[in-house]
Amino acid sequence: MNMPPYRYLCTIPVIESPPAPNKTATELAKAEEARELARASAHGWDLINGLDGACLYYMSGWWSYSFCYGHDVVQFHALPASVKSGPPMRDPNTAEYVLGRVPDPKATSRSSRRSQARSTNDDGQTAPPNTELQVKGDQRYLVQKMGDGTICDLTGRERTIEIQYHCSPGSTQDRIGWIKEVTTCTYLMVVNTPRLCVDTAFQPPKEERANIISCRAIVSEAEQASWHAQKTLEAQSAMVGQAKGEANAPITVGGVVIGGRQMLGKGEDGKEAHKLSPPRNFRSSNIAPLIEVVAQGASREEGSKVDILTDEELAKLDLSPEMIEDLKKELQKLAGDRGWKLEVVETPGDPREIRGIVDTDEDDEVGDEQDSEEAGSEENFFKEEL
Repeated sequence: MNMPPYRYLCTIPVIESPPAPNKTATELAKAEEARELARASAHGWDLINGLDGACLYYMSGWWSYSFCYGHDVVQFHALPASVKSGPPMRDPNTAEYVLGRVPDPKATSRSSRRSQARSTNDDGQTAPPNTELQVKGDQRYLVQKMGDGTICDLTGRERTIEIQYHCSPGSTQDRIGWIKEVTTCTYLMVVNTPRLCVDTAFQPPKEERANIISCRAIVSEAEQASWHAQKTLEAQSAMVGQAKGEANAPITVGGVVIGGRQMLGKGEDGKEAHKLSPPRNFRSSNIAPLIEVVAQGASREEGSKVDILTDEELAKLDLSPEMIEDLKKELQKLAGDRGWKLEVVETPGDPREIRGIVDTDEDDEVGDEQDSEEAGSEENFFKEEL
């Protein structure tokens, strides 16, 4: 091989060509593969059944998800405070949606009995209904399909979800990899688990490395001294550069770069995890907004008393005490002798807002009935997004 300024002598490995296909051998291989898939499916569900009684959680933007094996998958909005102390807990003032649930084992319909009969393996162990083993290239994984979810307002049909269980050799616990809405009200969820890695049938294929081609430069006797001197300098330069790179390299623990400001929980194929937006009908009239009064002042007739949350209470609401103080002074000027209040409003599907409200003046000439109806009426003076 010519690569100026030198010529090279290369050795190419000899690779044996695959044998000619044999029809009988191919049929036998297919039969053996079918038996192996049946065995792997039965053993795989036996391993996955170890999740019985366990619940996995996943958060993506506004939505949180709970998957309790053998029961259902639920989509809900979590209380912000619950995320810091443990598993996300549903906000009781917002709606929840069941994406799919396991059929009732006590069902006696013909289709249910047929499905359960198909799910029983040769060892008498019963796999969950609506399950199968799928093969994608050299990768094998288990699939469980669930229906009977909350009715979709766009299609008029039940929500459905497909759950894929993949072997995850590098992990030590079960976790939800990602969830996305593939079509309207139809979802796909990937669960990465080390349980399936016990069976080699589910382990990811080993990386095949290319065969190495070895080349050596052809150097004349007169150029050997200069060639060796040049290679020595190149080797020393490479060692110095490597030492500097190791000194400046970031610290990595468990595959995570310390101080790298990298978000964990990547989605499919290394991409960002999918974030599902709230449904179009989420702002329902029966879901009341969350209102938190942060400061309020009484009218002059009632003593002009001012109540305001402490700095610690404002910090829990992620509010700046300086900003609240400025808004309070501005609202006091607008209110004059009237009562006023500052409140934080959180409406599902909308950004959080802070509102300034001033009590309206009562008309002294109206009757007693109108006074009683209009007493305490309010007027919004400003509204800002937080």
